[in-house]
Amino acid sequence: MGIWNSTLVYVGARTLLAGAMIALLLRRRVGAFRAGGQVVSDLSCAAFLLAYANPAIRDDVGRLVIPLMLFVLYWETTRFFENRRAAAEREDEETVLDTTLRVYGTAWVIGFVFPAVLAGAFLMFELLAPGQWPFPNPRPGLVCAPERLQPGTELVLDMSTPHGTQLTVFTPNGKSVVLVPYGAKRFESVRRLTLLPDTLFSVFTDSGEYAFTVSYEGELSASQICRVRYVGGSRGAVG
Repeated sequence: MGIWNSTLVYVGARTLLAGAMIALLLRRRVGAFRAGGQVVSDLSCAAFLLAYANPAIRDDVGRLVIPLMLFVLYWETTRFFENRRAAAEREDEETVLDTTLRVYGTAWVIGFVFPAVLAGAFLMFELLAPGQWPFPNPRPGLVCAPERLQPGTELVLDMSTPHGTQLTVFTPNGKSVVLVPYGAKRFESVRRLTLLPDTLFSVFTDSGEYAFTVSYEGELSASQICRVRYVGGSRGAVG
């Protein structure tokens, strides 16, 4: 079972247990604020875990991880110490249910809160130092979509940032065309670039495989590459 499937199973089990805890809170009439705060905390923790294992979700969460992490830390820490204090106050008359809830609360923090907080911490580290932590299922440095291109279809290049400052395309006939030259410093922070083949008459001249590369100045080989297959009639280069 891959890391993504394992994470889905783990998050699913966590969600079921969290739902049971929220139902218990509502049954004990702790108030809508307490139950709502727990829902937000649990959903945030689930998002941290899923984002850690999936690059698309990681991009969606982005900087939102910071306020969510602060809320989870505040909420879970406050609830933990409140429960411990309440258990100590009624220690002499503690019931079996109270003992079970206390053990369950400790196990919940260790088994389900701490891993989620740790995942969130790595997501925050990624914001400070992009690419410095080896996440599972990393996103390719350069992705071309769609992989099969036709006239009139937009080509979208998704790039991890920062990246090289030169964008080059290699055509099926062996010609290389520089779309973005070295020195374009702003380009290295561009995450998504949309191209329309119909406007690039000197590039998309024949059907076949086109390779897009992003590289730094002085590199012997491109650091990022993706390929698309263009299906269109041969029309010849336009000077």
